[in-house]
Amino acid sequence: METIILQFKETSMIEWLGTIAGLVGVSLSIKEKILAWPLFIICYCVYIILSFRADLYAAMVLNACFIPISIYGWIQWKNLKDESKSSINEKSTIQSLSPKNLTGIILIAILGTLILGFTLSSFVKSALPYLDAFATTLSFIAQWMLGKKILQNWIFWIVADLCFIILWGFQGYYATVIMFVVFIFLATKGFLSWNKELKNSNLSCAK
Repeated sequence: METIILQFKETSMIEWLGTIAGLVGVSLSIKEKILAWPLFIICYCVYIILSFRADLYAAMVLNACFIPISIYGWIQWKNLKDESKSSINEKSTIQSLSPKNLTGIILIAILGTLILGFTLSSFVKSALPYLDAFATTLSFIAQWMLGKKILQNWIFWIVADLCFIILWGFQGYYATVIMFVVFIFLATKGFLSWNKELKNSNLSCAK
């Protein structure tokens, strides 16, 4: 317990910055607020640095790639908001994957994990390479789905966050571990909120 308390005292300002930006960003994304995206970009910039320090190279590349993906999501959400304002129909912009598409994405996640995990274990000094690869692959998919406002993004985030808790805890980044624990709570809340909105929208359109 004393070790954990000491770790919190030694947590750097940059780690706290990334943690706070990430938590606020996820909270805003649940409410479908565009401001979430610039906060995500700040968080990802921070975790490029932290991932390098922790020898989590897949996570480092992940966060670097998340920056242009976040810009894409920012533009997508803005366009969806503009379309919603100009449309008489108030149908939700949230969508759900069909079982066929979901199965395809899961297969892509498995393949991506195997390829990236093999690369990390063979050519790079990486902590827990296959778990790092699995979390990274799921996060790529989840981030893409978030930009598209696909409901199942929250499920992928929950699984990825569970992996990141192990990865960052293994390296002693306890503030980051707590961030991912809160992320799981927020992702669960996000799924329930978006699912409710989608159902209400479908009922409204059916009338």
